[in-house]
Amino acid sequence: MARLAGIALCLFTLLLAGCDDPERCKTTPECMKQGKCSVSERGACVVASNEDCKGSEACKLHGACSAKDAACAVAGDSDCQASEDCKSRGMCSAHQGSCVNIASSIHPECAKSCGSEGLCVSQGGRCVALSRFHCAGTSGDKPEKESPCAMRGECAGKDGRCSADSDKSCADSAACKKDGQCTAKNGRCVATAESCKAQNACARDGKCGEKAGACVATSSADCKASARCKLEGTCSMKDGACVAASAADCQRSSVCAQAKRCAFKDGACVSAGGGKGGAVDDGPPDKTRKTTIDGVFGLGG
Repeated sequence: MARLAGIALCLFTLLLAGCDDPERCKTTPECMKQGKCSVSERGACVVASNEDCKGSEACKLHGACSAKDAACAVAGDSDCQASEDCKSRGMCSAHQGSCVNIASSIHPECAKSCGSEGLCVSQGGRCVALSRFHCAGTSGDKPEKESPCAMRGECAGKDGRCSADSDKSCADSAACKKDGQCTAKNGRCVATAESCKAQNACARDGKCGEKAGACVATSSADCKASARCKLEGTCSMKDGACVAASAADCQRSSVCAQAKRCAFKDGACVSAGGGKGGAVDDGPPDKTRKTTIDGVFGLGG
């Protein structure tokens, strides 16, 4: 009797030790779904190696192909790239233990730079832009108003930054409408001589010529023909801008006739102070007099 009891105990111990059938776990649903294909010392079915994971649904569908802490996990991009999620949903990059579509992801640590610069995901310790989604702020056709795409025509992710990749992107941007920067060149939107002459800043500010991809004032003739000259006295060209350079510039302007700003100082028309003809800048003109570009058109700078 004692001998039979000993044999039974031995067999029970062997079963607990997992020595009954080292292949039995490979036929279980847990092996097929979760990679629990190896027998532990206690006889339980567990994940023991990468090979256990590679045949599982978790690997084939979701990229959980590496053994970590007794479970199948996503260890790197290579795990994701062979998965069904990668093929059908673009979820081909590993991030914090999951496969994600990084081109449509926004990492919390990059939230500040995402909206204005499109630098939305962290790679190699820095925030980068990888797609139109990052640069436009949406997967739709119309970009978000403050995005690099809407503001500067930089709608494509290239080399980790938002880049202007077409004349159309530039033509649709605020930079084209406001500054004549309507042509894509070397990843940014630039102005041409033709676009500068056609834009509002030519008639308004005298910025009718092009220099280094920007619209600038290139002649006093353009300044004298501008609305700012007539209203504010900025009729002379200096360093690419129209400025008030003499009393004559100011005295022919509306700010002189209506706001008594007939002297000039630091490129602008100002009031003469102290009754001695000295130029004193005593603040901006009264916009209600309709004597400045800001007052007439509600425009800045």
